[in-house]
Amino acid sequence: MWRANPDTYAFEAMQYLGEGTHRLRFERAGTGHLDVRAIPELSYCYYLANPHIAAQGPYDKKFLDRYVLPHVNTLVASGTPPAEDFVAWRREGRQWLANAGLPGISAATAPSVDEVYAAWGGNAGVTQQGYSGLIVDEFINAGAEHYRAWTGGMERLYGDSRFADRTFYAWCGELFRMPQGLEFGRALLGHKGRFVWEVYLGEDATEQAARRRIRRALQFPLTEWEEALPTTREHMVVCLGYMSAPPESLNVNPAVDYNVYMDMQMQLLATEPAFWKLYGVMQYSASYTDEEAVRWAYRMFRHYCIDGKRERLIQSPYELPYLRNPDFAKGTEGWRVERAEPGSVSIQRMEGLSWLQGRYPKTSQGDQYLRFKRCANGPNRVTQTIRGLTAGGVYSLKLLSADMKQLDVKSVLGVRLQIDGADVNKDLSFQYPYPSNYAHELGPYNKDHPAWINYHRVVFSAHGETAELSISDWAADGTPGGPEGQEIGVNFVEVQPYLLP
Repeated sequence: MWRANPDTYAFEAMQYLGEGTHRLRFERAGTGHLDVRAIPELSYCYYLANPHIAAQGPYDKKFLDRYVLPHVNTLVASGTPPAEDFVAWRREGRQWLANAGLPGISAATAPSVDEVYAAWGGNAGVTQQGYSGLIVDEFINAGAEHYRAWTGGMERLYGDSRFADRTFYAWCGELFRMPQGLEFGRALLGHKGRFVWEVYLGEDATEQAARRRIRRALQFPLTEWEEALPTTREHMVVCLGYMSAPPESLNVNPAVDYNVYMDMQMQLLATEPAFWKLYGVMQYSASYTDEEAVRWAYRMFRHYCIDGKRERLIQSPYELPYLRNPDFAKGTEGWRVERAEPGSVSIQRMEGLSWLQGRYPKTSQGDQYLRFKRCANGPNRVTQTIRGLTAGGVYSLKLLSADMKQLDVKSVLGVRLQIDGADVNKDLSFQYPYPSNYAHELGPYNKDHPAWINYHRVVFSAHGETAELSISDWAADGTPGGPEGQEIGVNFVEVQPYLLP
């Protein structure tokens, strides 16, 4: 069954083929031409998962059909996908993987081989027809006894007739650095299983530093993988992180463009000879990813992995030129401050604020913020000229805000964002309160008692090369939008080009 490419309207199909010679037969062939391309395994996870920032979604079948599914051949299901979707995807020659947990990962005592086998053997990736295997989350630091049980469970699984012609995928870190991980890796390779190597990279302040980080994190360890476990590359899916929206985000620095950073990583995989024969590519995970970044990521899959392009897909710069001091790390430098009363606008710091916001990995960037203390006689305001815009160009403005005295109260805060010299797209703009990530604990805040942050996004089209940005603590003219004395913290003011849907 064919799928029409939503951009070119060409009919396409993908089919896993083993190494060797294959022949294609035409029946009732019409006019046109045929392209046959060898491409990597290209994965999406999870199907169907919606974003934590619900205002960006849903990531439903309609969204995926337009922006994702034409560019991938492997879907990871975290639950039971709709039967109709399951059958249709298989008829296209593409594959399903079932997600599975790692038994005993959080327990001090290792599970038995029987317990591991029972857990995996009951998974849909084993029991249900049509799955190509299961993908297990995740093989990280653990003792030798744990790894012996997991290795034994995997061996039992491969001896199970129900698992014949299926594949075991292991989400993992750099397993070769642990003796027990190395042993598991040898067993996995012996069965031609797959390593799904997780490489989730935080941002750097400059493009040069970002390039160094990418090579150190991807290219250099791959050489060590190959030395420890020869032919690993041919059985490896590189799993990049495109988490770019709260409540857990690698997009930690509003002075650089995370979409460009994703592109730099993909270009290295596509052009560096060290990655020749790499088995596949994946991004993790859609529910933590900005909808624009989802759309960009699978354009990159198409650009590099299907069309075979080598040049960067996104031509805009990594270092964003539009605002000075967008995270208030240098106080109010670059900003014009209008105080309703003396002391009603100030720079404050809260250790761990960035962690509650969802910046990952843990960083102090974002702990400093601009504080508004709302006054009854008028709004507090900071303004800055956005520079370097292109007339007619489309951009997004993002910002994080919080009630610093009532972090545990869910509310839509009275923060006003104005952009003079631009047209705002109201359909693509939103303000959304979200709870802190369940794993980002800090003081009294945890999965049962989260902190609440407001995520703002404004999409706008510029009239010219500049526009005036205003941030204030009154919701509208003559409307405070909250109680007098409320203290609102804002930071992460990011302006960058936006890809329209």
